[in-house]
Amino acid sequence: MVRMMDQLNAMRTFRRVVELGSFTAAARGLNLSKAAVSKQVGELESHLGATLIHRTTRRLSVTEVGNAYFERAVRLLDEFEAPEAEVRHLQAEPTGSLKLSVPNAFSVTQLAATLNDLASRYPKLRLSIEASDRFVDLIEEGYDAAIRIRTELPDSSLIARRLCTIPRYVCAAPKYLRKFGEPKRPEDLKQHNCIIYTQ
Repeated sequence: MVRMMDQLNAMRTFRRVVELGSFTAAARGLNLSKAAVSKQVGELESHLGATLIHRTTRRLSVTEVGNAYFERAVRLLDEFEAPEAEVRHLQAEPTGSLKLSVPNAFSVTQLAATLNDLASRYPKLRLSIEASDRFVDLIEEGYDAAIRIRTELPDSSLIARRLCTIPRYVCAAPKYLRKFGEPKRPEDLKQHNCIIYTQ
């Protein structure tokens, strides 16, 4: 019994042989040996129980059954390959909607120009952006992606990529330092009055 993918490959090969009128030309176009092309067509004929192509040393001719099968095979292969072509097209040019969650400050300082360029480059892409410091649940709330400013992320099946590194600074007024002293190491901050951005 010929497996489905083997049968599809054999149909593609048969189609090329008929379109190019030659096993040799089909082999060249498919980057296969002439023997492999002949074998695939032979296996297809065995599976169907019918002769599709008459072969001679000088030429080939497609049988009546072969012509009927060729016409159906072309329609079937084109229909079968259409979704694949559509996916490749969508991968090449994004369309649809992209729901994105971004931190407030980051969206203003880093993303505005980038998102504008993205919208210009892919006019069929609809951007829906929430600028908020709220830690959204991507799956529950239907987000496609989120940008996080974090040193670590909770374990999940989501895919994370580092986009950039953002430096953090500890600042103090001179008057505060005169009164409470200057911290020398990060651990010293535990003994100081700090205003912390908890997000």
